[in-house]
Amino acid sequence: MSAAPLSISESGAAFDRLARYPKLALAVSGGPDSLALLHLAAAWRAAREAGPELHVLTVDHGLRESSREEAAMVGRLASALGLPHAILAWERHGDGHTALQARARAARYDLMVAYCHAHDIPALATAHTLDDQAETLLMRLKRGSGLDGLAAIPMRGAWSGIAVERPLLDVAKTRLIATLDARGIGFVSDPSNVDVRFERARMRGEAAALGLTVEALARSARRLRRAREALDHAAESFLAASSEVSEAGYATVDRSALLAAPQEIALRALSRLIAVIGGGEEPLRLAKVETLLASLASCPGKTHTLGRCRIGSLGRRLGIFREVRAKGLPMIALQPGMRALWDNRFRIELGAEERPVTVKALGEQGLRDLRDSFHLLATLPPLASRTLPACFRGEALVGLPVLGSSSGLCHGPAFACRASFIGAESPVKGGTA
Repeated sequence: MSAAPLSISESGAAFDRLARYPKLALAVSGGPDSLALLHLAAAWRAAREAGPELHVLTVDHGLRESSREEAAMVGRLASALGLPHAILAWERHGDGHTALQARARAARYDLMVAYCHAHDIPALATAHTLDDQAETLLMRLKRGSGLDGLAAIPMRGAWSGIAVERPLLDVAKTRLIATLDARGIGFVSDPSNVDVRFERARMRGEAAALGLTVEALARSARRLRRAREALDHAAESFLAASSEVSEAGYATVDRSALLAAPQEIALRALSRLIAVIGGGEEPLRLAKVETLLASLASCPGKTHTLGRCRIGSLGRRLGIFREVRAKGLPMIALQPGMRALWDNRFRIELGAEERPVTVKALGEQGLRDLRDSFHLLATLPPLASRTLPACFRGEALVGLPVLGSSSGLCHGPAFACRASFIGAESPVKGGTA
């Protein structure tokens, strides 16, 4: 029996919850799933005669010779629908197939989210399907994942402060292909989808050999997701009562309360705080968070590092700070009027009348230079101050645009630059795999 195309009512039900966004980016590669997302979203928006301003994003990953033409094809389709389109190029680093798909996935999200920040777009919609949900469950099961991993893909997530929506997660791929066929829309077939060098392709074959259907696996994932949501609610309540996330990019949590909490809640609370402060987007390995929690109980004075964070005692509380590694934190060039994301943690916008600046961490020297003249720094732990975003022109430090201050630091006119810590907006995120 052939699959049925999505009806208008089904499509509306999938997209209606996205109507609250003023702008929405669509991740479209040219494959059947994402092309269905493009056409269904455009039709939904047109039928409503209101709703989000749609933007189409395609990442040219350069993994196939045809990738640029595929991206251009998406641009032509978007233009025919009256939608703006941008091609984002991934500069691939490293050779071979080792973790290639994982690296490409992270790069895609980083590029698209950076575009969203720069263009004031709060949400990104992706074309994950019921099939993706089932395959992810199998891959996580094979690794011995905990509940978060087995709950697989959430309907709504976040990446570096941008909401990630998956409106087609409960729709089978066959139905999306039937929808395109019914509209006479062609699509690109990615050969990596059947390349057994990649884990996801192998999972499809193994599931078929075991007689496991996409629908049954996805149903299990949905039920596990329901349990995860209940535990997340409990972790959120714990964090609201026992932790604080500072706009300066660090967090503290009551150590005694953390160690007295049910272990599952404590693990979730720790992983979420580390994700918020470290700016990491990939889930932490559950085994590593379990080891950390055990060590916090047995070695209370020890300092730990995990998920780009430094975790240690801060009086009676536990402090979680951004870790500074040997290669330092990233630097970005900011042009007048430009918005950007720095270190996956701070949104920064430079005034349109300002001259260009370089944004990098304040660092030890900057902290020494400013501690006496910039009184807000005296209220912060040094570990937090050193990792604040600071604006430089050449070697000259010209602004520290955080904690509500956008003034020049020493002399001269006010410096128009603003920065906000995205972790202060959503203290519960992340998870374990």
